[in-house]
Amino acid sequence: MDGYFAGEFAHSLDDKGRLAIPAKFRLRFKEGAVVTRWVSGGECLAVFPESEWVALNADITKRPRTDPKATRFRHFILAGAHEADPDAQGRLTIPAHLRDYAGLKDQAVVIGNSDHLEVWEPTRWRSNLARVQSEIADDLADLGI
Repeated sequence: MDGYFAGEFAHSLDDKGRLAIPAKFRLRFKEGAVVTRWVSGGECLAVFPESEWVALNADITKRPRTDPKATRFRHFILAGAHEADPDAQGRLTIPAHLRDYAGLKDQAVVIGNSDHLEVWEPTRWRSNLARVQSEIADDLADLGI
């Protein structure tokens, strides 16, 4: 599982807004991390390793500047982005504006989503997961799986 992120992990945020990256993923963030707003069925945060953030930005810059959808995506993702290098204990500081967006207080669920991690407020995660479970059979059929 070195090439992608997978799994679900319960973590605490300390009073400074620091969140520990799951230990098995810490090496993937040795070059740095970027935390930003994300929508994955609900308001959550995405944490990208530096290399994946660069790849995402390359994709973003290919989008037409005159396309309103691309502009909204740029505003949403880039305006909220925060470089967050892990400290010696593997913790990232999540700024207040991002904690507010995701509804994070003192607990979080960190999930692996292929090229990035997502950080969810636990109640929002459970609600999103329930919705996904109710829709997954139809989604798989539509995808031919």
